Amino acid sequence: METRDWTDRYFDPSKGPILVKVASVEQMFNPLDPQPLDIRDLDVEIADWITQWAEEQRGDGPIAIEVLVSDHSAVGHEAAVANGIRNHFAYQRWATARRLSRLWHDGRISLIIGLSALITLTTVSRLIVSSGDNATLSLLREGFAVAGWVAMWHPMQIFLYDWWPIRRELKTFQRLADSEITFSAPSA
Repeated sequence: METRDWTDRYFDPSKGPILVKVASVEQMFNPLDPQPLDIRDLDVEIADWITQWAEEQRGDGPIAIEVLVSDHSAVGHEAAVANGIRNHFAYQRWATARRLSRLWHDGRISLIIGLSALITLTTVSRLIVSSGDNATLSLLREGFAVAGWVAMWHPMQIFLYDWWPIRRELKTFQRLADSEITFSAPSA
């Protein structure tokens, strides 16, 4: 796979095509997967490489992937390899959409549990009468009130913070599933 000179201060991963250099077409795909190229899983490292560079390319524009196969084994198989790459990321998009759907479902359940706890604990807190200098009752009352609000932590985390990184992944996988894939001849 391609190596980059990370000391190059002028290299901008957000511009240009995602360049994937491999020795052979077989190196791009999972060697344990017996399926044809167009439905075979990508190699984990190759998929991560492409995904990481795609995340650098912000916006909604198309993503271009340029594949350079050193041994020319892609010749005649370009369509199958391109479909294999797109199918891999279409599946990743589907799996990520399911993960987001499950997160929303868990968030709704957590919200019901959290609101129930908040109402119950706040009610108990208000039923405890503060009588003068009784520190124990005062501590107990405040403890119930705080516990009620802490019960809302998880649903609020889901609805405020947890969903948007998954949504960003979903968008990236969709762009990769729709990507323009080209093949280049190795330079001599």
